[in-house]
Amino acid sequence: MKDLIFGLIGGTALLMYGVDTMGEGLEKASGEMMKKMLSILTGRVWSAFLVGAFLTALVQSSTAITVLTVGFVNAGLMKLPQAIGIIYGANIGTTITAQLMAFSFSFKLTEIALPVLGIGFGISYFAKNKTAKNIGNALMGFGMMFLGLKILNQGVPFMKESETLRYFFEKYASIPIIGILLGMVATALVHSSAATVGLVMVLGQAGLIDLQAAICIMLGDNIGTCVTAQLASLSGNIHARRTAWAHTLYNIIGVIVVALILPYFVRIVEATTIYLQPNGDIGSQIANSHTFFNLFSALVFLPITKYYVKFLETVIKGKGVDHENRSIYLDKLLLDTPAAAIKASVSELIRGAEIAKIMLNNAAEALFENDEKKLELVHKDEEVVNQLQKDVTVYMVELSKRLLSDTESITVTAMINSINNIERMGDHTEDIARLIKSKIDKNLIFSDEATDELKHLLELVTWMYDNTIILLKDKNPELAKSTAELEDKVDELCKDLANHHIARLEAGKCNVESGVVFLDIINHFERIADHIYKVSLLSKDELQGVFRAGAK
Repeated sequence: MKDLIFGLIGGTALLMYGVDTMGEGLEKASGEMMKKMLSILTGRVWSAFLVGAFLTALVQSSTAITVLTVGFVNAGLMKLPQAIGIIYGANIGTTITAQLMAFSFSFKLTEIALPVLGIGFGISYFAKNKTAKNIGNALMGFGMMFLGLKILNQGVPFMKESETLRYFFEKYASIPIIGILLGMVATALVHSSAATVGLVMVLGQAGLIDLQAAICIMLGDNIGTCVTAQLASLSGNIHARRTAWAHTLYNIIGVIVVALILPYFVRIVEATTIYLQPNGDIGSQIANSHTFFNLFSALVFLPITKYYVKFLETVIKGKGVDHENRSIYLDKLLLDTPAAAIKASVSELIRGAEIAKIMLNNAAEALFENDEKKLELVHKDEEVVNQLQKDVTVYMVELSKRLLSDTESITVTAMINSINNIERMGDHTEDIARLIKSKIDKNLIFSDEATDELKHLLELVTWMYDNTIILLKDKNPELAKSTAELEDKVDELCKDLANHHIARLEAGKCNVESGVVFLDIINHFERIADHIYKVSLLSKDELQGVFRAGAK
C-alpha cells in the first residue's frame, strides 16, 4: 500500500509538472509567432478557430492560449467573436496531449521517458540560444510527463487488488454527476485537463472505472479548466469577462448536452474507436472521447457564434468606460509583447482623454445651468484620471524593463508624458469646478455677453479634444495641424476675453468678484488647451516612435 500511495503522489506530481513544463517550454519557444498569429490571423471566426487549434496543439496548453486571448480582448486588440473562435480551437488542440498519452500505452512511449528527459536537459543546459533552451525544457517536460505515467502504471496491479479503491470508484465514480464533479474539482485544482485525463486513463487501465465513468470525469475536466481564464478576467474589463464566460458557458453547455445523451455518446466512442483503432484499449477510448466531445461542441457552436456573442452581450452587462474607476485595457500578460502592451496603453490614453473631455462638458453644464450635481461627476472623474496616470506610469515602467527597440523606447517615454498631460487637464477642470461652486454658493452672476464668450471658448477646446482623440486612434497629420491652429485661436480668444471683461468692469456691467472668477476660469481653459496641444504633438510623433527635434 505504501508503494501505491507514494507512486500515486510522485507519479501524479511528475505528470502534472511535466505537462506544465512541456507547455511552458513550447509556449516560450514559439511565443512571438503565437502572439502574432493570435493578433493578426484571427479576422474571422473560422480562421480564429483554426489558429486556436493549431497554436494549442503546438504549445499543448489550452489554458495558456485562453488566458492570452483574455489579455488580448482586455487590451482591445481582439474582438469577442474572434476570441470565441480561438477558444473553440484551443479546446480541440489540447486533446493532442491525451492522444499522445493513449498512444504511449500501446507503443510503450513511457520506456523512452528517461532518454528524452536526459536529451532535454542536455539541450537546456548547454544551449546558449533562448529558443533552443526552451525546446530543451519542453523535451524535459515531455520526458517527465511520460515518466509520471510510467510510475502511475506501475501502481496498476496494486490498484486492481485494492478493495477500497474498487469500492469507491464502483460505488461513487460510476454516478455521472459525481464523476463530472470529480473531474471538475481535480482540474480546477491542478489547472491542467491533460493531467487529469492522464490519471483517468491509468484508472481505466486498472479496471477501476469503465468508459462511461471515465467520460463523466472527462466532461468535468472541461469545466474545471475554465477556472484559470475566469481568474485572469477578474482584473479585466467587460470584454475580458465576456471572453472568460464564453469559455465557461461553452464548456458547460457542451457537457450538459453530452450528459443528456451519455449512453449514445459512449456507444459512438466505442464504435468509432473500434473502426479507427481496432487494437485500441480503454486508454484510446478515453482519449477519443475527449477529442470527440470538443469536436462536437465546436461543430455545434461555430454556425451560431453570432447569436452566442449577442447572448453574452445581453447577459453579461458592463459599466460604461467612463464609470470604471481604474485602468481597463492594461494587462500584465501583454508586457512580454511590447507592441501589444503599447497599443493597450494607447487605448487607456484615449479613454483618459475622453473622460477629461466629459469632465469639461459637465463643468460647463454646471456653469451655464447652475447644476451642482454635475460638479460631483467632475470630482469623481478626476479621481479616475488620477488613477489612470498612476496605472499607465507603473505599466510603462514595467514595460521599460523589457527588451525594447529604439522606437518602442521613445513611445514609452511619450506615453508617460501624455498621461501626465491628460492628468493635468483633469486638474485644471477640477479647478474650474471649484470656481463654479464658489460662483453658485455666492450667487455670482455672469453677463449674457460673458456667458456667450465662455461657450465659444468651450467650443474651441472641445474641438481640440475631438481632434486629439481621433489622432490618438489614427495617425492624421492634418488633425495635428488643425489642433495647433485651434490652440493659437484659444490663446488669442483668452486675451480678447480678458480685455472684454475689463471693458465690462469699466462700464459697470459686472462686479469685481464675478470678474475674478471669470478670469480664473478662462485662464484654466487656456492651460487645458496647452496640455491638449502637447498630447496632440506627442500623438503625431513620439507615440508613433518618431523622435521630434526640440521635444522635451
